[in-house]
Amino acid sequence: MIDGRPRHESVRGSSETERSRAPDRRIRAAVAVGVVLVALAAGAGVVAGATSAAASPGAATPGPVDGGPGSAAVAQTGSPLDGENGTVELVVRFDPVDDPAALGATDGVPAAGANASATVADLREHAAAERDAFESFAASRPGITVEREFWLANALLVSVDAETVAASDLRAVENVTRIHENVAVEPIETAAEGPAAPTASPQIDADPSGRAVAGVRQIGAPTAWERFGTRGAGATVAVVDTGVDPAHQDIDLAGWASFDANGTLVSDDVADASDPDGHGTHVAGTVAGGNASGTYIGVAPEASLYGIDAFGENGTATFAGVVASMEHATTAADADVLQLSLGANGTFRGFITPVRNARATGTVVVAAVGNEGANASSSPANAYDAVAVGAVDGEGQVPPFSGGQRINASAAFGSHPDDWPASYVVPDVTAPGVRIPSAAAGTEDGYVFQQGTSMAAPHASGVAALSVAATDGRVAPPAIESALADTAVPPANATAPDYRYGHGVVDAPAAVEAAVDATPPESEPTGSGGTEEGRSETGDGETDGRTPGFGAVAAVVAVALASLSAVTRRSP
Repeated sequence: MIDGRPRHESVRGSSETERSRAPDRRIRAAVAVGVVLVALAAGAGVVAGATSAAASPGAATPGPVDGGPGSAAVAQTGSPLDGENGTVELVVRFDPVDDPAALGATDGVPAAGANASATVADLREHAAAERDAFESFAASRPGITVEREFWLANALLVSVDAETVAASDLRAVENVTRIHENVAVEPIETAAEGPAAPTASPQIDADPSGRAVAGVRQIGAPTAWERFGTRGAGATVAVVDTGVDPAHQDIDLAGWASFDANGTLVSDDVADASDPDGHGTHVAGTVAGGNASGTYIGVAPEASLYGIDAFGENGTATFAGVVASMEHATTAADADVLQLSLGANGTFRGFITPVRNARATGTVVVAAVGNEGANASSSPANAYDAVAVGAVDGEGQVPPFSGGQRINASAAFGSHPDDWPASYVVPDVTAPGVRIPSAAAGTEDGYVFQQGTSMAAPHASGVAALSVAATDGRVAPPAIESALADTAVPPANATAPDYRYGHGVVDAPAAVEAAVDATPPESEPTGSGGTEEGRSETGDGETDGRTPGFGAVAAVVAVALASLSAVTRRSP
């Protein structure tokens, strides 16, 4: 989808095959892939996802066991080499680490802060050992070339001569769990509504004091700034998107990288930063935009902003490009928060491992839930471990386009991590996503309204960045994720999270306070303050391992939960 209205999109190469393997365990994050939005002023166009399929509130979109969005039956029985001629690019997957959150953990709790060096080293070592047999096989077998390695996904991108190599040849190699195509995410153009060009400063929708735009005020960010003495300084947010335009007056770009369809680094020089689409610049502005116009457009305006372009000149991204961007975010960018307003409609198991591993490095992963409306959602937001974000309007009401549904884990993902509940709901939380003003790419002082869950997710990412800053980076992702969900403001009379609001609308002051309350004393090892508690019972009478309840998390509860091991944000 793209820019605010529900759209259907196609993803090429969604089929893949799978050998019988033990399920991944303990996934904890989200990568994401993006969503649809609507440009209400200035043409916008944005990348988004894949084939969508609606489901009832009680059941998830049937999805592939390991493949791209599409039919589960196709994913289990088809082959990405069927009917192909010549050279085909495939992604070969290997056994993941059973419990990446335990790597480099203290007392069973993942390390706080990004780029936990011990975790990254262990993930690299595991990936190298798992792919060793396949690399030896490829070196001795004509028609197979290893193009790139991905430690975050424990995968290889390979080129295969479809006329001489069969899928069964690849699956038979030691440690190979499945193969799938280098899935392409297609952009969908949409007509802009309203003026044909961005509105120049002064900032649109500024309040009388010139303090912040409506969405930033709606979640209480200015109150959090004052109460905790921070606007995000010390936290780093990586925005993986269509790029970021550093020429805009409200964008202060601390770092940059761009990747091609094979996941190869094209540039990491900020001088090369750009955004021909405009989507990424708008998202980045909402996360960390400044107030050059006199009004803040960003939730965490002093956070370090790292832009990563995963999309080619033709406006498409690939699985390899997104995973390479995620690797860069967790290491070179040392991101505390990974913002992903990208997505494939439906369920796509292929992103589970990279999202899980990114979170294990200490990075909070936030993803937009998608714009296909009720009973639908996009990957990676609908993976249980993602911080999935839906949209609300200025009155706190969920607009029709905002995605959300109950996920049946087995129906949606097939073999899934065994610490997941049987069912859960997405989104986790909601945030402003209708008529959101932010920076317009291609201008120095222009602003444009856009809407969609792509606009909502950066509000949550900004609050996560404020939480990192207020705690000096000493609280692990599970505590920040739980703080976002447990303090969200539910609709009146709500008794449990639902598939439209999740836990409720993000409340910046309460979320930051909960994160601060969960911060361990400085004498304790970094990382011991993370809690993996925070969700309530599922509607099926099962618990997903986290603490039930809405509202602020009391300090005594937050500290008590710090030793537990499974963060739960969603309960149906």
